[in-house]
Amino acid sequence: MTIGGCPHSDVKPPPSIQFGLSPKSKREKMQRQPDQKNDRFTEAVRRLVEENYDLGKLTHVKEITGGYCNKSYAVWVSAHDRILRYFLRLYNPNAIENEVLFEHALLNHLRSNGFTLAAAIVPCRNGATVVGTPPPENHRGEKALWALFEFLEGEDKYSWTSTDLTDKEFAGAAQVLARLHHCGHGFQKPPGVDRVQPRIMEFIPTLGKTFSALLDRAGDRRCDRLFRKNFEPICKALGDAASLDAGFQGMREIPIHCDYHPGNLKYRDEKCVGIFDFDWSKIDYRLFDVALGLVYFTSIWDERAAGLRPDKFTLFLNSYNEACSRFTHIEPLTRQEQRYLVPMLSIANLYVLNWDLSDFYHSSDPDDGEYYMYMNHNIGLMHWLTFHEDELRGVVEFQGRS
Repeated sequence: MTIGGCPHSDVKPPPSIQFGLSPKSKREKMQRQPDQKNDRFTEAVRRLVEENYDLGKLTHVKEITGGYCNKSYAVWVSAHDRILRYFLRLYNPNAIENEVLFEHALLNHLRSNGFTLAAAIVPCRNGATVVGTPPPENHRGEKALWALFEFLEGEDKYSWTSTDLTDKEFAGAAQVLARLHHCGHGFQKPPGVDRVQPRIMEFIPTLGKTFSALLDRAGDRRCDRLFRKNFEPICKALGDAASLDAGFQGMREIPIHCDYHPGNLKYRDEKCVGIFDFDWSKIDYRLFDVALGLVYFTSIWDERAAGLRPDKFTLFLNSYNEACSRFTHIEPLTRQEQRYLVPMLSIANLYVLNWDLSDFYHSSDPDDGEYYMYMNHNIGLMHWLTFHEDELRGVVEFQGRS
């Protein structure tokens, strides 16, 4: 079920695009990949593993494709007549070590509080969680940052553009988010370690200047025309969002995932059995993480008009609040948070639109059709949220009374 339609975006994505196979989907297709054939790379991984970890001898390496920012590998290590599999991450060349250390500190804290759905970091023999090496072949940075994790089992069923979860999976995903928020209590970031990106209500006011600079780079591709056509409404949405800053003051701030979508969860028998990609995590409003989850999980990704699915929206929100009511360190959304949830949905959507635009205009050879799908979706949702604000407020208020 959808509420109405949206006339402002171009409704139909190009038919050549296959939803759910985008680079940002982060779906691991390891089973389709051959073993690494690059002897120099394999030797570099062997030295990395055997010189820094007390795990045994490397037997083979296999790339896990589908990630967007980082490169990922499954590595098998033999010791004491056993072969164990681990997850090796090579961080993006632009990764900042203090941000990586923030991610690792949060993951360790979550596990210490009983959140075992995220993969544990495997420490080096010296206790460090990050290994810096000279850059391998085709790595643009001056230094390569690596980390080793336990391997998360489970199935990669969905992505940020493929969101047809079962009702049980929708409810389970919301409950996992609540548990994550509960287990973040007491987190103290190590000195000098943090995310560079500002908190959301400090970040939103910077996007007008960012988008103006991107518009200067626009040509005559489909994405350029769509962006130019909607530039003024986007700027108005940014201004409306920034004007709400005072309303968010005093809301609960916690460690958040900040990229909570179906493609970052692993499933088995309709149950979430793993969560990954914490490299966008930071301290911010709890409400922002919930709103971002609702935008990601309940968006429509097909040839119909843009929008959120009210039935799934209600299921996700209700499941989150019910789970919070059972935990000690996180409560259901407060009245203040309920009041500002709908505006935060628009802010969360603008946050994702920033990724669409920034990545398109900073990529050397972007796929115009693929990014058109992303931009068209988020621009369409921006307009849809404006038109259906009252209906969504009614849904949220009803949940607050139930």
